[in-house]
Amino acid sequence: MIVHLEHIDPAKNMYRYYQLYLSPSLFNDWIIKKDWGRIGQKCRHNFREALSFSSLSEAQSALEKYIQAKTQHGYKIIETIA
Repeated sequence: MIVHLEHIDPAKNMYRYYQLYLSPSLFNDWIIKKDWGRIGQKCRHNFREALSFSSLSEAQSALEKYIQAKTQHGYKIIETIA
């Protein structure tokens, strides 16, 4: 699953993205990879943080918390790919 969020505020010159990736790993656990930065910058999709979870339900719960935290800070969900 991929969740893409953006926070755009031209008055503040703010053009940010935040992307979360949830996927199984090779070691029977689940990984959430996080990527963020300025929209339009050259080096996008360099994962800045990866977190490991022992179960899918644990990873999904963490993913929901990250999404909630970002939406509370003005980010909007642009796209979700299952």
